This record gives sequence, structure tokens and C-alpha cells, in this order.
Amino acid sequence: MRTDATTADASEQTHAAASTRVLAYLIDSVVLFCFSMIFAVAAGLVLFLDSDQGRDQITDAEAWAFTAILAATIVAWLVAGVAMHLKLGQTVGQYVTGLRVQNEDGTAPQVGRLAMYWLALHPLLYHPLFCGIWFLLAYVGISLADSDVVFILGTAMGLLSLVAPLAGLVYMLSDPQRRTIHDRLAGVRVQRLQ
Repeated sequence: MRTDATTADASEQTHAAASTRVLAYLIDSVVLFCFSMIFAVAAGLVLFLDSDQGRDQITDAEAWAFTAILAATIVAWLVAGVAMHLKLGQTVGQYVTGLRVQNEDGTAPQVGRLAMYWLALHPLLYHPLFCGIWFLLAYVGISLADSDVVFILGTAMGLLSLVAPLAGLVYMLSDPQRRTIHDRLAGVRVQRLQ
């Protein structure tokens, strides 16, 4: 009986502190900014070259291409995040701060669980940095295609990108194990490395 209590206490002590998780998020935000700049430069270069080095008006096709390259940032970031967790069990920020993502039983999560972890309101996928891309998609959708669906999707995702990190923080601060919404939905824990 005493062994179970000791194991529970040891497990409880390895939960990541809120301040450590926030620091990891801030470090990952810097990495995300650098990552997204690669796509921003590529999109700007395509736009610049297609518009005859800025001399011609931007066509609808060029505006869509620019937006599509920027939107590819989000998909590429999702794939990179899942790949990092599969290979290392952590993001760059989690590595620097000594954290690791694990299943509730302590094993390494597989692809499906990691996809759920990222898609379930993960603040690095629903990041305020991405709200500009989503709002641009909404604008291009309504102004060029007159598409209410694209406008609504872009606007909703843009707003979600502003709200998700704050909602995750509030949820984490109110949770005794310092788990967030995406941790709970995916059935994982962010643990301190021993």
C-alpha cells in the first residue's frame, strides 16, 4: 500500500509547472516565428516575381497563390510538430525547459494521439501568429471568390487562434495537474524529465 502512495507522489511531482510550460510555449513561439518567415519570404518572392517585380497589378490568381503559400505554413507546422513529438517526444521549447509529452501510462504517444494533441486546440497550432493568415484567407475568400464559406472559416479560425492560447492557459491554471485542454482531450501529460 505504501508503494502505491510513493509511486503516486513521485508521479505527481513530475508534472510540469505552469511557469515552465509557459516558458516552453514562448520559446516555441520564437521557433514558430522563424519557421513561418520561411513561408512568408517564399510567398512574398512569388508575388514579387509574378507581378513583374511589383510593376504590375496583382491578379486574383497571384493573390490566391500568396495566400495558399502562407496557409501552407500551418499545415507544415502541424506536420513538423507531430514529427518532433514522434522522434523526440518534445518540441524545441519543451527540450530547452526539460519537458516531455507522454501518455497517461508513461509511454510515448503514437501518431493518432499526437495528431489529436495538436488538433485539439494546441496553442502552437492555434497561435496568434496564425490569425493574420486566417484573416487574410477570409478577406481573399470574400473579396475575390465571394465565398461565404471561406470567409466564415477564415474568420472563425482567426478568432480561435486568438482565444485558444488564453483558454489553454486559464484551463491549465485551474487544473491541479497543470494539464491543458489539448492534454486532456488527447489523453497525454506533459512531464518534467528526471
